[in-house]
Amino acid sequence: MIDIQPATNAHLDEILAWLKQEQEETGEGFYCNKEIIVEAFNASELHCAIYENCTVVGFGIYRVNSNQEAFIDILEIHPAHRGKGYGKALAQHLIQMLSERGAHDIAVKCVPRSSEGYWRKFSFTELENVRRWPGEQLKLTLIL
Repeated sequence: MIDIQPATNAHLDEILAWLKQEQEETGEGFYCNKEIIVEAFNASELHCAIYENCTVVGFGIYRVNSNQEAFIDILEIHPAHRGKGYGKALAQHLIQMLSERGAHDIAVKCVPRSSEGYWRKFSFTELENVRRWPGEQLKLTLIL
């Protein structure tokens, strides 16, 4: 069973440990964003996917600006737990929560670019008439 909840200090420590291990073993992952993750935790903008009430299997970082525009900055599932629906549950939770908090849209940047298809499954689309510069990250938006 998966439960999604705001991160605690213990969750943050667990997340940073597995991200560091992933970075050391593969040279990939979000450990390079350690400061962003800690800032999100301090701002209460970090939610975790918890498996069987004990293991952090993923996390999402979000924010809402003063115009009620929301952003999902990072959504990451531990490599050993991918393909089990945890990312979908976490994304749905964040979308629902941001909608309930009054956000009128949610934006995501598709990094890596291969995440574009994932976000499109949740009805995120590229806004028309938005100019993108060469090499700029693809930004998709969900209008609520």
